[in-house]
Amino acid sequence: MIFGFIKKLVKYYIDKLVSWLRIKKLQLELDNEIKKYHTDLDSKITKPKIIEQGNFGEDGYSISIGDVDKDARN
Repeated sequence: MIFGFIKKLVKYYIDKLVSWLRIKKLQLELDNEIKKYHTDLDSKITKPKIIEQGNFGEDGYSISIGDVDKDARN
C-alpha cells in the first residue's frame, strides 16, 4: 500500500524533472539560434563610414557619414 504511493510519487517527480530538462534544452537551443542569427546579421550589415575634418566648432569643420570616397571629400 505505502510502496504504491511512493512509487507514484517517485514517478511524478521523475516526470517533472524530465519535463524541466526538456524545457531547459529548448531554451538553450533557442539561445544558440538567436546568437547565430545575430552574428549572421551583424556580418551582413555594413556600418557607415564617418569622416571628420577639422575640430568641432571651428571654421572648416565638416563631417561625412556613409560611403564617402577620399577624392570626394576634398
